[in-house]
Order: sequence, then structure tokens, then C-alpha cells
Amino acid sequence: MAPIDKALLEKYFNGACSPEEESLVYRWLDENDLDEYPDVHGKRKQERKLREGWKQLARLDEGLSAVPSPGSSDTSRGRWWLAAAMLFLLLGGSLVYFNYFHGYEKEYTTSFGEVRSIRLEDGTTVTLNACSVLKVGRNFGEKHRDVELRGEACFDVRSQPGKAFTVHTGKLSVTALGTAFNVAAFGNDPQIIVSLTNGKVLVEKDDAKGVVLTPGEEVVYTRKADHFEKGVFNSRERLAWRQRIIYFDNAGIDEVLAKLERFYGVHFDISQLKSRQWRLTGEYSNPTLPEVLESLSFNYDLKYRIEAGKVTLSEF
Repeated sequence: MAPIDKALLEKYFNGACSPEEESLVYRWLDENDLDEYPDVHGKRKQERKLREGWKQLARLDEGLSAVPSPGSSDTSRGRWWLAAAMLFLLLGGSLVYFNYFHGYEKEYTTSFGEVRSIRLEDGTTVTLNACSVLKVGRNFGEKHRDVELRGEACFDVRSQPGKAFTVHTGKLSVTALGTAFNVAAFGNDPQIIVSLTNGKVLVEKDDAKGVVLTPGEEVVYTRKADHFEKGVFNSRERLAWRQRIIYFDNAGIDEVLAKLERFYGVHFDISQLKSRQWRLTGEYSNPTLPEVLESLSFNYDLKYRIEAGKVTLSEF
């Protein structure tokens, strides 16, 4: 079972984690599931999981006061809820915790610069871009197939007549019966973009008429203006990330730095830049961060400094 820092767990349950730290916790949940426990049946299975969980919790909590078992009368309410939350994690978390609190039984995450391929139970293949989260519905595959996405993913949906596949992201939902499409919906991006490569999808908003896409078409939803715009797309621009290619087409500074931050897990400080009128076109195939920064330095006559996860850009 992969290790996790006790302080990070406490920070997570106090709601003080950054998005990056949350991603680490989610990844830990996904990598440590209930399959690690022996397969015994019924009540004996649950009792064994509970005993093993409390043993691990006691080891994890060595630096705190002893955590009593759930029946103890002198346990403070705050301590019990923290212990219970940590126990959920130790028992495999992603299946127990998200099913109980969020209505999703599985969650897949990616960290900075990571591209991950997932095969769902129905045969659908999902490729997750960096810093993304995919949640799979509790009743996935019974009457319908619902997932929730935060970030970006490419879906190759296995056709199942009568069981539509729906991706929920913010105010939008994308429904398909058998098709391949890309959804870009990072929380800090001003737009959500749905691009269709094969088949047909219906893109809907909570309170608006849906938009049907055919191959080669995409819909761009601008959050602030609450506006849909349908058009065609450059497949290289939209899908190059699957081969770990960073692609820019007349990109401004905000788009460039957002992509680089997700790819490398760094933060950019541009407070010393006077000119920020970037229009960058080009692509980088799985580059190192210094390689990209050298290119930007040449194009925009700037210098850079990398220090403790922060990149400072300034002018000569």
C-alpha cells in the first residue's frame, strides 16, 4: 500500500488542501483499494477489514493521542470524525468514501504532466490529461452510464444500445451512444470545449437547448458570457496532448502559462514582466522545462529563474 503523509490527510479533512494536494490524496485513494484485503464473505469480511483498518490507523496516528474504537464513550466528536475519515481512507477510500459522500464509486486522477489511459467496465476507453479527475457513477452500466469530469479527457465510447454515455462537467453534459470525443473543462479556464472526432454527441446546458455535433465539429462554451459557439477544430491542436505534445496556436500568455503549469507542476511569477502580448504558435514534443523556457526567452527577449517549484520571468 503506497504511503501517505498523516499531516496531509489532516489538512485534507480540514478543507485546507490546495488543488495539487487534493490530487495527491485522490491518487492515493485510487491506488489503494479494497482488493488488498483477503476475500472473506459477509460479516466476517467486514469485521476483518475493520480490524485491519484500525490497526493501520493506530500506526498512522502514533504522533497523536491513542484513537479508541468506534464504541468508546470518551471520544470527542471532533476526534471521532477525523478518525472515521482517516479510517475510510485506510480501508481503501475511493470505493467507500466517494460512494458514501459523493454518489461515485470510483475516481481516477492525474498529477502534473501525467497522461493516463483508463478502461471502464463497459469497454469505454478514457485518456485523462494532466491535473484531471474522472468520477464514475455508482450505478454505471445498469440503466445509463454517467461520469463526471474535471479537467480534460478523450473518450472512446463503446456502443451499448439503450444505455447512453454521459459526461457531466460543470453546467454542461455531453451524451453519446458510441463515439469518440474530447472534453476540455479545467476549472480555471474561461471556456469548456467539446470536440468530436467520430460519431455524434449531444452537448447540453442546464437551462438551454442542446447542440448536436458531427465529426470535425466542436462547441465552445464561454463561462462568463454563458454562450455557446459551434465550429470546426484543428485535431492536432485539440488532441496532441495525448502524445505529450504541448501545442500552441496563436496562444496568449495566459493560455501558454496555464498549459505549462499543468504539464510541469510549477507556478509562474510574471509580476516583473511589462510586455505580456504573447502570440505563440508551435509545438513541443515531451520537452524539458528548461527547453521550453529557453524557447520563450528567445522569442520574447526575457530571462527566467527556476526556484523551488516557481518560475520567475523577467525582462533583460
